[in-house]
Amino acid sequence: MKFIKRGISVLACALILGIQPSYAEKSTVKSTQLNIPHTDLELNVDGELNETLWLQALDISLNIVNSPWNNKPSPVSTKAKIIENGEFIYVSFIAQDPNPELIQGFLGDRDTRWRDDLVGFKLDTYNNRRLSYQFFVNPYGVQHDQIENEMTRTTDAAWDGIWESAGVVTTEGYQVEIAIPYHILNFDDNDDVKTWAIELIRLYPRDSHLRISHIALDRDDSCWLCQIPEITGFKEAKASKNLMLTPTLVASRNENREIFTPTTDWQSENDIDAGLDLRWGINANTLLNVTVNPDFSNVESDAGQLSVNKTFSLFYDEKRQFFVENSEYFSSDFDLVYTRNIADPEYGAKLTGTEGKHSYGAFMTNDTQTNIILPGNTNSRLISIDSASESGAIKYRYDVNEDLSVGVISTLRQTDDYHNFVSGIDSKYRLNDSNSLQAQILLADTKDAAEFSQSGQEENFNDHAFKIKYKHDSEYWQVFAEHQEIGAKFRADLGFMPRADYQKSNVLVNHFIYGEPDSTWQEIKIAGQWQILHNEKGELLERSVATNFSIDGPKLSFFDVMLVSADKVGLRRHELNFNLPIDNSIDGNTDRFQENQAVFYATAQPTAQFSTEFELTIGDKIDYENNRLGDYIAIFGNVKYNVNKHLEFEFSHTYSDLEAENANVFTENLTELRISYQFNVNSYLKFNVVYTDIDFNLDNNASAYTAKDNNLSTQLIYAYKINPQTVFYLGYSDNSYQDDRLKSISREQRTIYSKISYAWLP
Repeated sequence: MKFIKRGISVLACALILGIQPSYAEKSTVKSTQLNIPHTDLELNVDGELNETLWLQALDISLNIVNSPWNNKPSPVSTKAKIIENGEFIYVSFIAQDPNPELIQGFLGDRDTRWRDDLVGFKLDTYNNRRLSYQFFVNPYGVQHDQIENEMTRTTDAAWDGIWESAGVVTTEGYQVEIAIPYHILNFDDNDDVKTWAIELIRLYPRDSHLRISHIALDRDDSCWLCQIPEITGFKEAKASKNLMLTPTLVASRNENREIFTPTTDWQSENDIDAGLDLRWGINANTLLNVTVNPDFSNVESDAGQLSVNKTFSLFYDEKRQFFVENSEYFSSDFDLVYTRNIADPEYGAKLTGTEGKHSYGAFMTNDTQTNIILPGNTNSRLISIDSASESGAIKYRYDVNEDLSVGVISTLRQTDDYHNFVSGIDSKYRLNDSNSLQAQILLADTKDAAEFSQSGQEENFNDHAFKIKYKHDSEYWQVFAEHQEIGAKFRADLGFMPRADYQKSNVLVNHFIYGEPDSTWQEIKIAGQWQILHNEKGELLERSVATNFSIDGPKLSFFDVMLVSADKVGLRRHELNFNLPIDNSIDGNTDRFQENQAVFYATAQPTAQFSTEFELTIGDKIDYENNRLGDYIAIFGNVKYNVNKHLEFEFSHTYSDLEAENANVFTENLTELRISYQFNVNSYLKFNVVYTDIDFNLDNNASAYTAKDNNLSTQLIYAYKINPQTVFYLGYSDNSYQDDRLKSISREQRTIYSKISYAWLP
């Protein structure tokens, strides 16, 4: 559910960051090389652009639309200036608009206004075209930052640097000032003139979402980051304030009660916790993070996800600062470092850095509890060990040349009577502008404690996994081909790999048709996909084909239709009846089902204040717990409305219903209401409600134990943030539950909490 919505969000960020088919020739990079001026002046960042410093800056015009138009002239004027003073990089923008009343810009929390008008830039401080920093600001100064990883073609929006910005809306558009301190960047620490790479960008959402740049980009070169021009200078660049101490104090009062015993009183617990984070830039290349008794709680609840009739574990994004910073140093094709597995650590240390062609990272934490995903080829399950554990990872990458990189990675999780060690190598080779190969090979060594092994005995086992991918990415065609194998005994307990005993081959082909700037549509995509899955014995798990058609339209609209036909197996006999002996075979031990589904998706933004999304899935779906095929429908809707620049309402609802043998199996409803009032760029008040209502038909669902399963959570938060690390939170949250034993939904937990942290730069 909602997978197209998440894909559109990723695509929107990719358009901003440049992870899509477009890049320029090497001659373009050389011909557009820039030289950044140096000044001894400092800037008061207020968005006014009236200080003498800007008279010395380099002027750059942004006049080329790269997407969705192919390097066409920009319909609006944008001027940028850039200069540095040895401590900060200063960048300003004057974004003119013939209709300033149509500017899309609202106050919001950091990283929440990606669909607004934005100006910003990409900065590759090693000029190796592997990673780049992204800094963007909306017309009111709301900051957005993330890190682009060209190796994995992903972006990390959870990264939050401490930098300054201000925006001012004028009668002719808006203007922005940005100050980036060198101490938040990684770069070669020397006294020489440095050569980095930079692209200046304006995002202009009107009828279409225009990406405006100061350079032309080649759609037949799949690496945008490879095309951005060099900028020289930075001779005086020093990461002067390279030590940051962030003490944290968290106070809470938690109250719980047994709701199935009506006379039970609330049981309360008061807790005060102090912690300390240290961030030390040993030099501009190397960063050390240390945390003691950290606050690893999430201030805001995760977005709701439906979980009924799902056989594999759900994925949640990491939001905790210790793990987020420089997390891209641990990325690989397989997801081997999923730090949400680390639940409640008492300490942690992390070292990351780059030296020439060498990049490295290592971290180690303990955990007072140990959560492990036990993978399979038809399902997975999550178990918890009530004992402390250590978790860690090491990653090293060597960039042989601008086209070839090779890396090694190792992860571990262990207790006194359990361990999981994973080691492997990975590589990416860019054959030419449009074609690349990527591969990874892994070995795992696991010792399972008797308490959670299938045999009830202590077990030791080893296994392997590998993946190889080919990608062609050009103006009109994309081709992705992949084969991967994961052994039956392979586990990566620090990662998110919920499948094992699993072999998958997949081919995806996309064809693009482009419109003209004055047409009602800008891009059409026609796609086809084939994939097949087996276990290690060659027994068929799934075979599917899919096709889809998508088109964008006026008012920032997007429409997608997808048809899927899949031949799948259900659960094994012993997974349906726990009294049967364990038998992991597929043939003769499972039933096979044919799922045919149609998925319709649409999104539009008729006005700057209002946007909406809709998704409908209809067709066949396996009722896994009852081992049969059912008729399925799922509907997702979302509306977002900005009353003014301060107040925003967002409402979403997901409905799903499964019927089998002419009767209902279950009906699931997930409702979310999120209201936020942004006083200014530093403070907000948010109210969140998440309600899940699940109805089971006990007469047609033998696995269900209750006809009703309802959950309600509410949350009220006030926040004041000077920067991402200097923050104050005051909040209340509660949780309520109802099943057949209760006549109404009853509150079972409530919490009042406060958090204060201060980033001190001595």
